Amino acid sequence: MHKRNVIAILLTAVVFIAAVVLGVYSVYRVDAVTLNVSVVSAVAREEADALQKNLLARYEDESIFSVDEGAAEEEFAAFPYFRMISFRRQYPNRLVIEATEDAEMFAVERGEDSYYILGADGTVLGIRSDVANRSDGADNVVVTGLSAAGERGEILGGDECIPALLALCKEADALFGGLRSNLVSVEVSKPTSSYEDISFCLTMREGVKAYIRNPLTLTREKAAAFAAFYIGLEADERLGGRIEVTDDALEPGQVRVSYLRNG
Repeated sequence: MHKRNVIAILLTAVVFIAAVVLGVYSVYRVDAVTLNVSVVSAVAREEADALQKNLLARYEDESIFSVDEGAAEEEFAAFPYFRMISFRRQYPNRLVIEATEDAEMFAVERGEDSYYILGADGTVLGIRSDVANRSDGADNVVVTGLSAAGERGEILGGDECIPALLALCKEADALFGGLRSNLVSVEVSKPTSSYEDISFCLTMREGVKAYIRNPLTLTREKAAAFAAFYIGLEADERLGGRIEVTDDALEPGQVRVSYLRNG
């Protein structure tokens, strides 16, 4: 076969392959992003619309075969209330992303009349001057006495007792079937530099206060003991007095709970 004919055949093949590739690309390029968000607040719907537009702009005209979750995660980072739970391709040209809105739980005193608004896991969802929950308008659990710092989307950092506080509240939330309906505020007391002297003072909605002593030790056990004891109180006992939750001096590794009436 003549050399020119071979070259012509090769060029024709290259053009054909390129046309096929371009045709496939035009069919399988992303031109739609469906974002399904399970929301707990009205304002989240507007945020979801904005996030969906950002996601479409990020992925539009990319090959559906080559897209990955990384770009979506970067877009979600600007919307800390949303947590992506699934990312899938719907051929030929649609991405379907499932997400959920994290509910607000805590308002941690920040200084300058502002608060870190946290989800249950300690993620900083926002920074605001008020403590009202954006879903139902009732106050979040107000936390005072912490030295804390964090940016939106980060887990709140600072005091070494923050993980223990979050763990204790998580345990109590599960046992109560909802923490915010029972707990009004938490005051963190650190009279010395020793972690054994740390106390959490929990003010319950009915009025009784619970003092969790040395909460960095036996954290879950103390939360469970407190919750069980509180649930077992008579209605009038919940109106005042104090619950003391401490390490049992006579039985190391055990928790002791007591109740003292006012006066």
